[in-house]
Amino acid sequence: MKNDFTVLIITSVWWSAITRAALEFLESAVTVHALCPPGHSLRCLKGIRTFQNYPYLSTTAVLSDAIVRIRPDLIIPADDRAVGALHQVYREADPKTPAGTLCRDIITRSLGQSDYFAYTQTRLRLIDMLRARDIPTPAAINLNDVNDLKRWCASTPGPWVLKRDRSWGGSGVVIADTLQEAENGFRRLSQPVRMACALRVLLADRDIYSFMEATTRQSMPVIAQAYIPGKPANIMVACWEGKVIGMLGVDVVSYQGRTGAATVIEITQSADMERAAQVTCATLNLSGFFGLDFVRCAKTGTYHFIEMNPRLTQIGHLYHGGTTLIHRLLHHICGSRQPACTPAMEAEGRRMIALFPQILRADASTLRHGAAWIDIPWRHPELVEELLRRPWPRRGSVARLEERLRPNMPYGKSVDRGEALGKLSALLQGGMVTDMPPMAAL
Repeated sequence: MKNDFTVLIITSVWWSAITRAALEFLESAVTVHALCPPGHSLRCLKGIRTFQNYPYLSTTAVLSDAIVRIRPDLIIPADDRAVGALHQVYREADPKTPAGTLCRDIITRSLGQSDYFAYTQTRLRLIDMLRARDIPTPAAINLNDVNDLKRWCASTPGPWVLKRDRSWGGSGVVIADTLQEAENGFRRLSQPVRMACALRVLLADRDIYSFMEATTRQSMPVIAQAYIPGKPANIMVACWEGKVIGMLGVDVVSYQGRTGAATVIEITQSADMERAAQVTCATLNLSGFFGLDFVRCAKTGTYHFIEMNPRLTQIGHLYHGGTTLIHRLLHHICGSRQPACTPAMEAEGRRMIALFPQILRADASTLRHGAAWIDIPWRHPELVEELLRRPWPRRGSVARLEERLRPNMPYGKSVDRGEALGKLSALLQGGMVTDMPPMAAL
């Protein structure tokens, strides 16, 4: 690989998956720059060239300046807010100026053709497109008001799934078992976020980005989706100019809450998921990374597409078949040689994987997968130490008080380092496997 290949990572949330991905770029001799919130786990990686805080004001101007200054060969957005901000940078960039042309060219190269940006932010549009190409999808409609919802519930067996556009990470999803739950869920999703909720996010989660969005008092469209009894599954794709470079599919064995992120996955191959990925990539002419979420029907085994993640997801760093999707894309773009996998890196033959640190927040009743391999980056002890701690937003006193007073946190309670080590020890005693140094080393 040429020595000056440069990647710009952009994230507005504290998810650790992008930190695991950054290690793959660094180990491939890529120059990495990062825009991320204060306290992000990315900041414990010594190899990243520069850091800049993700902006909560004048976002498009700040991102535009960063792109022009860094001139990255590839931008890696790590969350949907960052993707939407890049789309806005593209729309506002003046193609008559050198800076505007540069921004547009780099964003197009990194994400794909701008003609299809709207598909990543409007759920129903992509569902309809894939259904028209014979991809299995649950029935879905836009909901304009409560009367639309009542008619949907009367004609569709429950439970019912409601989703707000431009929401992600499970935060804008309601699974309702009764009509009353559906009506309450629709009102909550269709109306602007209540200021009391916005203040809770600001004080407990220290998330000024979500708070600033809430203060705009903006409503978003809501769709209803038919519920498919079964298990979640997903596939992540590396692609370039509408061509799939590599795919990794997984069945979700356990996950946080009813709509949260996976904690244990099992690597699989599915013709349904792979065909949906091929069709999505070619039709939207995508570049970079994206993920598709599915439900595997319990009765038929068919994978039904439910939504798209227009970004790198939490399985992008996993080694399978001797490499990762990140390395596959780098090799395609600039001919990098694939680094040899060490036993600590290689997940080959370990099809069931407990994702770290997500597994530390899982409910005890879900931790019965003795065959699972815990995906801990032992070669980077500073990162392991960081990930054993609470996520930075949950380290404040208000967050700790909230978790004491609120017994049922939607996606599990955060754990302190001591509790994390105890949980990790219990997992290992229960049969989970990891390429692990002695516990005393921690």
